[in-house]
Amino acid sequence: MAAVVAVEVTVGWGDLAWLPLVAGLLLGLPHGAVDHLAPGSRLPRPALVALGYAAVAAAGWLLFRAAPGPGLLVFVLVATWHFGTGETAFADLRAGRPVHRQATASAVLGALVLLVPLARGTHEAAPVVAAVVPGSSGVLPAAVVATVLVTVLPAAAALAAERLLAGRWLEAAEVAALLVLVLVVPPFAAFGVWFGCWHAVRHVARLVAADPANADDLARGRLGAPLRRFAAAAALPTLAVLAVLALLWPAAGGWRGSLATALPVLAALTLPHALVVARLDRTARRDPPPGTAPAAPARRRERRPT
Repeated sequence: MAAVVAVEVTVGWGDLAWLPLVAGLLLGLPHGAVDHLAPGSRLPRPALVALGYAAVAAAGWLLFRAAPGPGLLVFVLVATWHFGTGETAFADLRAGRPVHRQATASAVLGALVLLVPLARGTHEAAPVVAAVVPGSSGVLPAAVVATVLVTVLPAAAALAAERLLAGRWLEAAEVAALLVLVLVVPPFAAFGVWFGCWHAVRHVARLVAADPANADDLARGRLGAPLRRFAAAAALPTLAVLAVLALLWPAAGGWRGSLATALPVLAALTLPHALVVARLDRTARRDPPPGTAPAAPARRRERRPT
């Protein structure tokens, strides 16, 4: 996930273009560092979790190295879906609703925060993409850019209007805020702000709230101890990734080269992270928060053949 920040280059920023890149990357790193502790991802032997995580990441890395073009496409599609479902699941949990599948809303929201910045900033991203996919120009075809913009932006506006009419004021305001962000702020700075200050923060909040060890503290309004528990669990994995990135930076001869080198690794780590969060969503659908009515899951079960 954090790898998408690799294309965060904003027009006219010159030598300062790396600042939003590093800020977004550093702020977002810890949110995926405790996947082994996510409810629904635990196994009796933590080593099995690590082994499975590493195996999926290795498969993703090998795909990226063997077929960089298709690998990059798979990564973008997985990240788009992951970002979108993260938005819808968080909204359900915050409202006290059971987490349920919202395919259209998830696709629209994921495309809004990832594909729109990529389309708007295709020329700025081109050097990194060309380095990752040898032989390509790195620039998205004009038809693809136009299709993304004329499809996603009206769909997002319609989603905001739909939520407003349904009385879901906060969710409508959030979609409107994201629309303004991706249209007004330089493309990859917009993604950096969203990724580091929105997506990552919400995921951390979800994990902190779901951890049974935090139940008493949160019930009493105490956030210090839960956040310290999260920080302690995320520290070593985060430091490990930072160490790898620090080694890649000077060896690649500048930030563009280091990003092109790091992108396959970070994209590979996105795949198991997305699977862990998908499992977390399935757990939330099966075991909804207290006080919610799992009507949608019940209907799906009734339609299954016996």
